[in-house]
Amino acid sequence: MEEELGEAIILGPAAALRLQDRDNDEQQPQPVYCAVGGTAGKEEWKANLQWVLANVPRSKRLVLAHLRRPPSRINMMGAWVPVSQLAEEEVTAFRQLEEDKIGKVLDDLLDICKSQKVNASKIIVASDDTARGLVQLVDDHGVTELVMGAASDRAYTRKMRAPRSKKALTVQRKANPSCKIWFVCKGNLICTREASEGANRAESSTASTSPRSSTSDYSRSKSSPRLHSKTFSTQESNDPATASVDETPTSRWVDAMDHTMEGSASVSEIVESGEEPAAEQLLHAEVEEDQEAPSPDGSDAGGMMDDALYEKLKDALMEADNLRHEAYEETRRRQMAERELAEASRMADDAESSYRREAKHRKEMEEMLARERAAMEQDRREINDILYKIRQVDDRSAELELQISSSERMMSDLEARLSESYSLLETLQPTTAAAREETEGAHDGGQGASFLRLGYSELDEATTHFDESARVDGGGDGGRGKVYRGELRNMAVAVKVLRRDVAVDEARFAREVGRISGVRHPNLVTLVGACLEARAVAYELVPGGSLDDHLCRGALPWRARCGIAYGACSALAFLHSASTAVHGDVRPANILVVGSLSSSCKLAGLGTRGLVRPGGAAALAYADPHYLATGELSPQCDVHALGVVLLRLVTGMPAFLARKAAREAARGGKAWHEVVDAGAGWPAERGREVALLGLRCCGDNVGVSPHEVLEEARGVLEAASTASGDGAPGRLLSDDGAAPSYFVCPILKEVMRDPQIAGDGFTYEAEAIKEWLGSGHDTSPMTNLKLPTQKLLPNHALRDAIHHWRAMHY
Repeated sequence: MEEELGEAIILGPAAALRLQDRDNDEQQPQPVYCAVGGTAGKEEWKANLQWVLANVPRSKRLVLAHLRRPPSRINMMGAWVPVSQLAEEEVTAFRQLEEDKIGKVLDDLLDICKSQKVNASKIIVASDDTARGLVQLVDDHGVTELVMGAASDRAYTRKMRAPRSKKALTVQRKANPSCKIWFVCKGNLICTREASEGANRAESSTASTSPRSSTSDYSRSKSSPRLHSKTFSTQESNDPATASVDETPTSRWVDAMDHTMEGSASVSEIVESGEEPAAEQLLHAEVEEDQEAPSPDGSDAGGMMDDALYEKLKDALMEADNLRHEAYEETRRRQMAERELAEASRMADDAESSYRREAKHRKEMEEMLARERAAMEQDRREINDILYKIRQVDDRSAELELQISSSERMMSDLEARLSESYSLLETLQPTTAAAREETEGAHDGGQGASFLRLGYSELDEATTHFDESARVDGGGDGGRGKVYRGELRNMAVAVKVLRRDVAVDEARFAREVGRISGVRHPNLVTLVGACLEARAVAYELVPGGSLDDHLCRGALPWRARCGIAYGACSALAFLHSASTAVHGDVRPANILVVGSLSSSCKLAGLGTRGLVRPGGAAALAYADPHYLATGELSPQCDVHALGVVLLRLVTGMPAFLARKAAREAARGGKAWHEVVDAGAGWPAERGREVALLGLRCCGDNVGVSPHEVLEEARGVLEAASTASGDGAPGRLLSDDGAAPSYFVCPILKEVMRDPQIAGDGFTYEAEAIKEWLGSGHDTSPMTNLKLPTQKLLPNHALRDAIHHWRAMHY
């Protein structure tokens, strides 16, 4: 009978589910959660984690929980930018970076747990409010044990007995009562919020009752006189009749229990009304029924109830108690729903009141808008009257501008005639040195050099009001200004207008322009004039485009490239020796080709660094490492940049790739025919020779001056530019038979035999310029300006070209 009763109760569905939940709870203990705050670092939380590892059983799993608050602003280059103003991928990248940072901190804490052989994991939760996020984490994950900080470490005192931070106080007040919370600070336990026992039973309605409840119910059943005297017989008998008599009340009790399980609604009503539990009432009914039924052998069927039956009765009472708690929990949830409904009604009333206020405000705004529209209409009529008067004034201004333009043209003609008169006067009667210095001081305000001062209106007319279609893309202004093509005084010019925010002040601008105007060389772009007020400089226009453009198109043959490199090298040698100046910005964009497919060039950009304020971006691919380290310009900077240009001319590659490929070929890692630009027709030996020259210019050159390196480069480039692929002289001149203008000496007006470069940058016949200097002249025969030096430099490339021309025509 005892086995049959046990099987009947085990087959009950509610009891089976409760037994299964109780077994799962015993097999899988709840983890302990540790809240790691948003600003907590690894060092700050080490002490708190050590306390957790010392006080939490090793059998429990540890979960490190971090609540991340999504940022509303992001630091971009030192400025805080709202998230709404950034792209989604930028915000996502920033949030991923923040998650990686806190993930590393959590990983360090997990390593500490691992070293203590504690099973630990991490979880990151996003929440706008940390306190509400912790409360929601406790509810969502059913957290029963939580460790969190009571305050920051700097707020810790030995007398602290309660949490101090608002977050800790909020969690202490609003977290689920079933969760036990330890508040720690700086590795010390501040206080503990114990879990509520009633809340534990309410949260787990299907769990077993506490041992205290089970014991009391069992004692109450044992103390009942009726159960002791007349319940069931505990005698053991093998008589079938006796067995049937014993099975009858037990079977009826089991059927009644199943009926009670199916009718859980009636049990809930009994629990809510405060009446005796259903299982206890059913037990009493069965006892009374058994008292009235005599046993077959005439003996009393009462007696003591055996232990197995008491256990089953105890389970029934426990289930009734659980049902009562479920009813209480359902009532509590219904009350909470009613309170939420009342709160929602209040919020609806507030929303309705707000709507009425907004409607009233909108009506007032519409009335005000109507008044504003009427006022705007009146203003519009007044503005129309003003515009009509302005149009009348504009018509009159147009007439005056026509008269002014006519006057300016007349003034321009007069200035041109006056300039011609001055030139004729200087040719016929050279001024004395004192008179020239006085005139130069009058021209540039005492800055030490003369240049043509231009008015803004003159530049505006020359560039067609600075039309964007007249812009010149070459010149390498580097974003510091704009370059326009124009016609000034019957001469094609390129006008560079610097931005006001990068240009120097007017006095320094005048000094730098005066210094640049005194430097003249056939391979340097000539400065025509300047407008100090507009921070604009006018240069001669070189129509062939920049070397960078030609390299991108791959349209230059190798001999033309050598000639261009020779011209740039000659200009740098002149700057370093004659004027003791440094160009500082040598690159293909500043090397202008004279004519289409020509082998001559002019170097632009001289003095641009002095016209702008320091701090501009440098061309890193052509910059000398010593300059990048110290910021000091030297002739080596120009030589290094020239070397990079030579490597680009040989390989046709970008600067960094050209230098890398040439170095590999020089070390034997590549064949030279793989490096040399085959589209330019380079002979292998010539290409290798020029490439090695470029690497030598880019090297340290310890013990060798930049002037010596330039002289070596001029010799190599001169031989390459005047020779064909097989070593024969190249054909660089035209076939019309006439001598080019630069073959003719400006003094003798005859084709030169021994061309020499003077300090003014022009080339003269050696005999003529020496006679000029020997007669006591210290000025240029071309510009009438004082020569910075009387040293003469042989123009070997021009001499060879003249000799080749003579051999072909005589």
